[in-house]
Amino acid sequence: MSNKYVNYRSLLGQQGINLIERIVLEMGYLWYPTGPLEAGIDGLIEIRNRDSGAVTNLILQVQSKATSQPFQAETEDRFEYVCEERDLDYWLQGNAPVILIVSRPAASEAYWISIKGYFADPATRTTRKVLFNKTRDRFSPSSAHGLLSIAAPRDRGVYFAPPPKKELLISNLLAVSSYAPRLSVAETEFRRRSEVWTKLKSVGGPFGSEWILRNKRILSFHKLDELPWREVCEPGTVEGFDTEEWALSETSDRANDFVDLLHFSLRELLWPMGVRYDPRLEHFYYQATRDLKPRKVPYQTASRKGKRTVFKSYASKITPDATAYYRHSAFESKFVRQGSQWFLEITPTYRFTWNGYDVDRYYSERLKGIKRLDRNPAVLAQLLVWATVLTQPQDLFRSTYPFLAFSALRTFDVEFGIEDGLWMKAEEEEEGRILSDSDNQLALF
Repeated sequence: MSNKYVNYRSLLGQQGINLIERIVLEMGYLWYPTGPLEAGIDGLIEIRNRDSGAVTNLILQVQSKATSQPFQAETEDRFEYVCEERDLDYWLQGNAPVILIVSRPAASEAYWISIKGYFADPATRTTRKVLFNKTRDRFSPSSAHGLLSIAAPRDRGVYFAPPPKKELLISNLLAVSSYAPRLSVAETEFRRRSEVWTKLKSVGGPFGSEWILRNKRILSFHKLDELPWREVCEPGTVEGFDTEEWALSETSDRANDFVDLLHFSLRELLWPMGVRYDPRLEHFYYQATRDLKPRKVPYQTASRKGKRTVFKSYASKITPDATAYYRHSAFESKFVRQGSQWFLEITPTYRFTWNGYDVDRYYSERLKGIKRLDRNPAVLAQLLVWATVLTQPQDLFRSTYPFLAFSALRTFDVEFGIEDGLWMKAEEEEEGRILSDSDNQLALF
């Protein structure tokens, strides 16, 4: 049998609210608690004419802070209270007056100040500290006149600031967790990359594309003094270096060389996963399935797993039995450095082909159309797909790639967010308008 519990802090908080309500009612004013969903304001006081009973719609917002312990720096006639930064920012927003009431319910004592009046001085605002005088600031029925004096004027509408909302921002920067610890440099007689490829193929043996050719010198994450590499290098010229001499270099030449090596390593890492690179369009993309049927891949969010279609055909509007084009999930890549940390900047995009392989002649128009329709959830889903693909662990059938690995997307905690309901409806209406006006409607998945 399960039990439900209410902790002591909740009871103490409610006792503070009850004390405030009792005093407010003794003033002849009205008290409206905000309920369990409050986010910085515990209730509202409405000024009422005690003689006629008429309510005035003059409103004060109230934040209650109750304790059963001695107040901070408490003496016989004063004490201190330090406000939380986020609370203070919230209370100072909007044009409705806010009062802070600090209480000790067990002793039936409460004290109050007007937040906006007290922190009008920027120097006081910086300290976030309130110095309460136990005589002057006592919250009691005699405080009625003081509340009336700070209540919102009749000729001004009351605006309530939105509650503070924290958000987690997910960037498109995927952290590089490791790269090859060593690189080799050697002189070569070859001038073109194609010539080196031809020679490597003729020698045979395992080799990859993690190398660059600069001014008749080869730089590579591979050991150039081993076969087949030594067959394309001048004897006795191979030197080994710590990769960080390039990775953390402040000279543009070495930094560019390192980025190029990372790029070729990325191509090798993604190749077994069915992801190819198009140097003309400068993007990575999922290649077509052999039977041209849809392909889905898993991806991971913070709370759940999902699947997303990364290759799919779309029927012709004129001839429904015929395929108009194929759409491939893709991304543009860029390696960037922040301090000593390298990141892969992922920009989700799409590739359109007419037969699953060759770029569709309407590629540019189709890309513009879907970019116009893609909203944040769709772009985020694409980003998470690529992040999942690039960080997934190796399996039994595939050895761990030695030259490049990634950890996680960089995220940022922000103190202020936007309520989705305030902008999502407008965004949906705009998308509907675009869809209804568009001659080339592109489906979203």
